[in-house]
Amino acid sequence: MSNETGYVVIIGSSNIDLNIYSKRFPNPGETVTGGTFKQFLGGKGANQAVASIRSGTKTIFIGKIGLDLFGDQMVSQLRDEGINMDHVIRDPQEPSGVAFILIDENGENMISVAPGANFKLTPNEIRSKTEIIKNANAIVVQMEVPTETIQEVFTIASKGNVIKILNPAPLKPIPQEILNKVDIIVLNEGELFRLHSLFGFKNSIKEGKQKIIHTSRSIAHLGISYIITTLGSKGCIIFNGKKNNFFEVPALKVKPVDTVGAGDCFIGVLASMLSRGETILDAVKYATVASSIAVTRKGAQKSMPFLNEIQKKIKELNGYIK
Repeated sequence: MSNETGYVVIIGSSNIDLNIYSKRFPNPGETVTGGTFKQFLGGKGANQAVASIRSGTKTIFIGKIGLDLFGDQMVSQLRDEGINMDHVIRDPQEPSGVAFILIDENGENMISVAPGANFKLTPNEIRSKTEIIKNANAIVVQMEVPTETIQEVFTIASKGNVIKILNPAPLKPIPQEILNKVDIIVLNEGELFRLHSLFGFKNSIKEGKQKIIHTSRSIAHLGISYIITTLGSKGCIIFNGKKNNFFEVPALKVKPVDTVGAGDCFIGVLASMLSRGETILDAVKYATVASSIAVTRKGAQKSMPFLNEIQKKIKELNGYIK
């Protein structure tokens, strides 16, 4: 690997996750008892930052966090991970973000989020971080901050030689000016099809893998180099918009305990490996292995594997990465 001295910037959300593990999800109006409660640090941005730093790359987190006890806990714990938290903005008016998460016995989840301070991060505050953003090796943004702020991030990043990654989750309408500046978009199958519809593209009559490729090809016309569609236990598909071809990376077979944060783990490790000079295919393989470890553990940030764990697993998968 090269570029060991570079760094990743993650811009986005940090939340407190209030998790209940129960046998099944309640139906509307129903109460399901007998669950177990656990509290974790979460939020897509913070999760991705932990995945990035643990996989061996210097990581800077930029976001807005409430000036409250939850916020103190977030800053302290992320700093303990080794993440640079010097560029976080504390908001005395808004509470820190909170997510209520239900997890069933299969490890599937349902999430409701009160974003709080996350959604008050302004373009002006991002402009004050111009040098940090412009000089990064890779930058990741999700959709848990305002759209105009995301646009400002990619405008600034486009002035440097930065690998620009967008994770459009939770999905909402995205201005084409943002996608024109993005190098890599990482989303799940449902988000891929919804994004396709948001831009008014004609639905594909194909099914399965062919539908994903057709949809990715349409979206790639907006100027995106790579579209990575994560498919859970079926792995992922990387569509190369410039060469009009694709690669499939299968998932590893594991028994999931908790899938919360698995997608964030994938994205954080992907950014980390790309910033260290890995090819897109090998970076995705590292990210796939990391996610397969994360889903076997409870909690989002706590589940993120360290570089030595990822490397050990890759070694066991003799020939997985050439």
